[in-house]
Amino acid sequence: MSAVLFLLACLAQQPQKTTLAQGLQRVQELAGAAQKDEALALCTELLAGRTPGECAALEYARGVVHAGANEREPARAAFERSRADGAGELRLSSMYNLGSLALEQGEEWYHKLPEVTGKQPAAPPAQGQAPGPDPLAEARKSYLAARERFVERLRAQWNDADTRADVELVQRRLKRLDEIEKQRKEEQQKKDQQKQQDPKDPKSQQDKQDPKDKPDPDKQDPKDKSKDKQDPQQPDPQDKDKQKQDPQQPEPPKPEDQDQPGEQQKPPPAEAQPQLSKEELTRLLDKLQQLEDQAAKLRAQIHKARRVAVKKDW
Repeated sequence: MSAVLFLLACLAQQPQKTTLAQGLQRVQELAGAAQKDEALALCTELLAGRTPGECAALEYARGVVHAGANEREPARAAFERSRADGAGELRLSSMYNLGSLALEQGEEWYHKLPEVTGKQPAAPPAQGQAPGPDPLAEARKSYLAARERFVERLRAQWNDADTRADVELVQRRLKRLDEIEKQRKEEQQKKDQQKQQDPKDPKSQQDKQDPKDKPDPDKQDPKDKSKDKQDPQQPDPQDKDKQKQDPQQPEPPKPEDQDQPGEQQKPPPAEAQPQLSKEELTRLLDKLQQLEDQAAKLRAQIHKARRVAVKKDW
């Protein structure tokens, strides 16, 4: 066998290198047949010895495979590489797909909000258990990331209808999140006010009472103190003066423990103060009324005697 024939035989035995178009077609077929692992393995195999532009196309295909399997993070990483190394329509499509991934994630968080679903909010975590992520905060984070990519896409091609529609949707969602957050703050403020004004809570009543309205015993009028300390069994000092003016009127019996006028009577200890029953108090008031009636009659007699004319003896 000559050297030329031997060389041709060797070339025939070597496998022909698959073109990029053929490889991408095959990746698409595997992904459509739900053979994700085979499609990803083929992408890795085709990357060997490719130019940056070809690698960007393969990374875009890898991102499409991951996105079809609902694997957002690997898809996002693949589209980021395609956006960085790609050009033209490939780069614009990578931008749009990055925005779409963030928008889908934001929609998932958005539809977990109680204000959107109409369901009761989830119970707070048990003691010692870490709270889960806040759907409102996570939804806002995803919507902002989506808006950033969509705006970048519009700067490159402002009249893209799909991108503009997605931007409008993101803006509506962000506005709705702001309204929900404001509503929650107002409801929390109402709850705090109701707790402070709850009449069943004695602490709230004590807190609402102004310390200026509380009586200060040190600043109380001495006359009021003497009135407070006066024994209800003792007659009024004014009645005593009226009785002294009328010598014929019998004086009411004086209690042995009555202090001199002008002296401030010290209250007896709390345990030594007599406790009058209702019947005893009624009898005491009747007795005082009788004495007052007798004094009135005596005053009337004296006044009448003074009006009698005196006979003249001259």
